[in-house]
Amino acid sequence: MKKFLVVFVVLAMVCVGSMAFAADGVDVSVGGSVQIRSRDFVNLRFNNGDPTQTYSDTQERVELDVNVKAGDDVRGKIALWNDFQDWGTLEQQQGVGFGNTTSSSSTGEHFGFREAWLSFNMPGIPVNVTAGHQLLALGQGWFLRNKHFGDDAWVVANVTGPNTAAFVNIKAQKNTAAEADSGIDAYAILDVFKVDDNNTVGFDLAYVDARTSSVAPYPVITSGGFYQFANIAGSQLYNLGLNYTGKLGPLNLKAEADLQAGRLTPFGAAETPKFRGNQIVLQGNMPMDPVTFEFTLARGSGNKDIASAGHTNPNLDEMVTFLDIDPHYTFLYEYKTITAAGVRNTGFSNTTAASIGASANVTKSVNVGLDIWALWATEKSTAPLALSTGGTEEANYAGTEVDLAVNWKLYNNLTWNWQLGYYKPGSAMRAPGVTTAAATAGTIVGYGGAASGSVGGSLDPVTGIQGVLSLNF
Repeated sequence: MKKFLVVFVVLAMVCVGSMAFAADGVDVSVGGSVQIRSRDFVNLRFNNGDPTQTYSDTQERVELDVNVKAGDDVRGKIALWNDFQDWGTLEQQQGVGFGNTTSSSSTGEHFGFREAWLSFNMPGIPVNVTAGHQLLALGQGWFLRNKHFGDDAWVVANVTGPNTAAFVNIKAQKNTAAEADSGIDAYAILDVFKVDDNNTVGFDLAYVDARTSSVAPYPVITSGGFYQFANIAGSQLYNLGLNYTGKLGPLNLKAEADLQAGRLTPFGAAETPKFRGNQIVLQGNMPMDPVTFEFTLARGSGNKDIASAGHTNPNLDEMVTFLDIDPHYTFLYEYKTITAAGVRNTGFSNTTAASIGASANVTKSVNVGLDIWALWATEKSTAPLALSTGGTEEANYAGTEVDLAVNWKLYNNLTWNWQLGYYKPGSAMRAPGVTTAAATAGTIVGYGGAASGSVGGSLDPVTGIQGVLSLNF
C-alpha cells in the first residue's frame, strides 16, 4: 500500500497547505482523473495464424493534480499518477519503485510524477520562466510532442502584445551521471505571432545533440550488409519548423512544415551521413451544422536507396521525429502497428497520408465521427517489404484504414469514449520470411521486439476497439 499512502500524504499536505497559505494569498487546488480503459486488438502482425499478435485487457489510470497559484506571478503544479496498468497487477506493484513505462507487466513501474514544475514572472521585466517536468510540443506537434510522460525542461518566454518569443532547453536523456557526453539535449527558439483574432503564424528552430555515449536508437536502418545505423548517437540534428493556425471563411486550418539538417557520426562509420528529412502536414475542418467535415493531407520524407543493391546514398533523408506514445492520427497504423518507417509512434516518417472524415452529434450527449485514411510509403525502397527482401521487392502502398469514434458524455465530468479501427495493410508492409520468433526477439529491421509488423508475408486485416471511461474532477 506504499503508493496509496503517498497519495494520502499528498492530499493531507494539500489540505494543510490550503489552510496555512490562505492568509498569504496562495491558492491551492486539487484535481485529477480516474480512467478505466478496455481494449481488444487483433492481428497486429497482419497474420491470422499468429496468436502472439492479439490481446485484450482492462487497465486503470489514476492521476492527482495539485495546482498552486500565488497571485498573478507565481504558479506551480504537481501531477502524480499511476499510468494505465492491467487490472490484477495494481496491488502487486507496491514498493517496486517510481517511474513511467509503457509496460503492462506486473513488474513494470507505472507510478510517478507526470508533471512537476514551477512558473514565475521575472520582477520588473516581461519574462516568464517555467522549469521542471512539463508537457511540451513544438508547432503543431509533428516533429516534437511529449504530452504523455513529459520532459525535463526550462522554458523562458516573453509576451509583447500579439507576439510570443521563447527559448526551450530539454534534457531528453541522461544515461550515466558521471559522463558528460552520455546524454541527449535539445534546444529550441520559437516565435508565435497573432495576426488577428483568427490567424496565428509561428516558427521554431530546434537543435538536438545526441552525444557519442548516449543511447539514441531511432531510426533503425539495417538490411543485409547495406549501410546501417545502429543508433543516432553522435549526431547533431537541426529542425526548422513553420506553423499556421487560422480560419479561412468557414474553414479551420492547421499546417506545419519541417526541414531538417545536421550530421551523424556513428562509431566506426566510414561515412558521415547528413540529415535531410522534411515533412508537411495540412489539417482542416468545416462545421456545417449538424455535421463537421474534416481532412488531412501529409507527407513525411523517407530514406532513398538504402535497401537496394545499387545503393549510393549514405544520408538520412527520412523525417526524424520525437513523439510520445499516444495516437497521433490513425488508431491502428502508427499507434499500434508499424508504419512504413518500420516502427511505431513516428508520425509521418516515410509516410504519405490522405484522409477525409465527418462527425456529428447524433444526440445531445453522443458525438460520432468517421475517418477514412489512404496510406503510402513515401520511399518504397525503405518500406518494410524492401527492407525484408534486401531491395529485391518494392511497393508503395501502405494500406487503408477506417476509424470510428463514439464520444459519450454521461454527465458533466464523466465520459465514456470509444474508438474502433479497421486497417488493411498494403503490399509495402509485407515482410516475407519474418517469423514470429525473429520479430519478438527484435532481430528483424524496425521491429524492435514489438508485437507488430508482418509475419510470414501475411497482410491480414488489423482490427481494434478501445473504450475509456473517464471521471475528471
